[in-house]
Amino acid sequence: MEFTRKDTKILKGVAICFMLYHHLFAFPERVMAGSFVSLYYFGDTNLSVCLGAFGRICVPMFTFLSGYGCYMAAARTDDMAGLVRRRLWGHYKTFWMVFFVCLPGLIYTHRAMRSTLLYELIYHSLGLHTSFNDEWWFVLPFALLLVLFPAVKRFLERPRAALYTDLFLLVVLNTVIVYVIPAAVEAPVFSDAAQTTFWKHTEELLEILPAYITGCIFARYDILSRVKARFGGRLLPCLAALAMMIAVFFIRSVNRDYYDFINAAVFILALTVLLPLKSAQWLGRVFEKLGEESTFMWLTHTLLCYHWCQKLVYAPKFAPLILVWLVVLSYASARLIRLFYSLLSLTYAKLTARRAA
Repeated sequence: MEFTRKDTKILKGVAICFMLYHHLFAFPERVMAGSFVSLYYFGDTNLSVCLGAFGRICVPMFTFLSGYGCYMAAARTDDMAGLVRRRLWGHYKTFWMVFFVCLPGLIYTHRAMRSTLLYELIYHSLGLHTSFNDEWWFVLPFALLLVLFPAVKRFLERPRAALYTDLFLLVVLNTVIVYVIPAAVEAPVFSDAAQTTFWKHTEELLEILPAYITGCIFARYDILSRVKARFGGRLLPCLAALAMMIAVFFIRSVNRDYYDFINAAVFILALTVLLPLKSAQWLGRVFEKLGEESTFMWLTHTLLCYHWCQKLVYAPKFAPLILVWLVVLSYASARLIRLFYSLLSLTYAKLTARRAA
């Protein structure tokens, strides 16, 4: 059994649900008091907040899958520059489709910044600023990962490369990112540089780089396909996979700031084992549909739950129902955006045909 594009879409569907849960419940200070009721409370917190905090694993999951997909696509072409250009264009095209269709609402919401509006529009469209929506911070780092991909691929395909060597070097890289670079930046000589926009974007890039390289490594050695073929759908491996997922939930509460590239990889491995389960095929189809629109949902859901219609999003009151409702709203938004551009393209094609006639 091979790990397919369909499997990738399913995992992206799982990741986007984690992201929605994260933004819905991990920041209770960003929503109106009494907006939701959790299923379980303990002490000063509740289950929804804990699950919401865990939902941040969606970022390394998406980054892992992006690295995996890039490497698999690179294996089918010799035109590396063309691959990077196409992926960059696809990345920004998706962002611009949402950005420009939401632009009237964004301008109205941020009408107080009239003196800097044009400046913000230009920089925001490139991902350099996030003043319109802080949750769009990922646009530039993901673009930079695509630019770095040829170098990552060349490194992984160096002479005498080996899986365990690559994993060891990845841990070393993560150690440098987590411990060495922050310590260096805190030195007085770098104090001014640490306050710059350049360092802010560099820090965002370094945060997701290990997960991206992990995805490339897993593609390089075909790990997901091998795991799926050997363990997928079997009873004992599936039980072990469920135990791994629970373990990642508890372990991540301790080490999420340092080793999320490992947490995400283990979680994806566990999900890969569960993918062939026949009893969950209907659920897989639901996640596959969500995965197809995951980028649009990523770009639109926080506009709904934080900026434009918070009362509507939290109307169901109970946390699980709120999640389902936001999934429906953000998926519908994604489909409407696609429909809008399809109609726009069709109208343009008809007008061009009339002029030609």
